[in-house]
Amino acid sequence: MLLQAEKKILDEISSGSRIARLDIQTMLSKIYDEELALDLNRQAARYSRIQEKAENCLKKEGETPKVPGVLDRPRRWAAIQAETALNISTEHVAELLMREEKKRLDNMMDMVREQAKTGRETEEIAEEFMDFAEENIRILGTYI
Repeated sequence: MLLQAEKKILDEISSGSRIARLDIQTMLSKIYDEELALDLNRQAARYSRIQEKAENCLKKEGETPKVPGVLDRPRRWAAIQAETALNISTEHVAELLMREEKKRLDNMMDMVREQAKTGRETEEIAEEFMDFAEENIRILGTYI
């Protein structure tokens, strides 16, 4: 039986990974730096695997992963378009992605801290998500 705390964390990992991939996919069309594009493609692939792990863990326990809202994708797309309307430099794009990455990491750290009791598998997936976010922040920082 999956604890409510675990479900909450796994849902956050799933939605955070989904949003990260969406941000990356939206930004890729604006990027002219091949190295950054390659790094972002790697990040998107890894986020996909992390999302799959979290959703499989939920499904294994008979829970359904949280479905994204109808307006989530257009809202994220519009926000990115507005942020990059006047500046699509590599530095600016990396800075925007790094800011979002920090928000995801902070949210996950707060959530893990709040949820005292979780299972080993949930803990491992959350740790992988946070470690990966920290790695991405470091990588994106090299482009600024």
